[in-house]
Amino acid sequence: MRVTPAYPGHVWVADFTHVYFKDKDIRVATTMDVYTRDIVGLSVGTKGGTVLVTQALCAALQYHARPLLFHSDNGVEYNARAFLELLATLGTTVSRSKPGCPWENGYQESFYGKFKTDLGDPNRFNALGELVAAIYQTIHTYNTTRIHSALKMAPRQFAQLHANATL
Repeated sequence: MRVTPAYPGHVWVADFTHVYFKDKDIRVATTMDVYTRDIVGLSVGTKGGTVLVTQALCAALQYHARPLLFHSDNGVEYNARAFLELLATLGTTVSRSKPGCPWENGYQESFYGKFKTDLGDPNRFNALGELVAAIYQTIHTYNTTRIHSALKMAPRQFAQLHANATL
């Protein structure tokens, strides 16, 4: 991705990761606003695929205006016809990483490294529901209180400062 975001909602990036809990592969899909680094969309499930990433996108759209540009890797989930049609309906331009170039989705890759460290060992939980609650809490903490190294403050605090400055 070569576009530098100019304002909140300009560019969103998306990806998903695996969290292994006991004998289950739990998938966590997120959508991030690159300008604010806020995780604006989240979906957790025991199955991946287009439904999971679409849920993360729709969660973002619940509270945020559609982005001008949506970037992800070339996974089949993001290239599914239904997913691409949704972005086209929104009037959002699609951007994809080149195959074999994970650094082109570096915002998400960096986030997931920190997310997994902050979440800790998933197997410390007794039930799947406890893990899912911890995933949501970890992302809430990232958005609201964890200091982002590039922003020097939490993503929501940065977004609020930007909103106040543009009033």
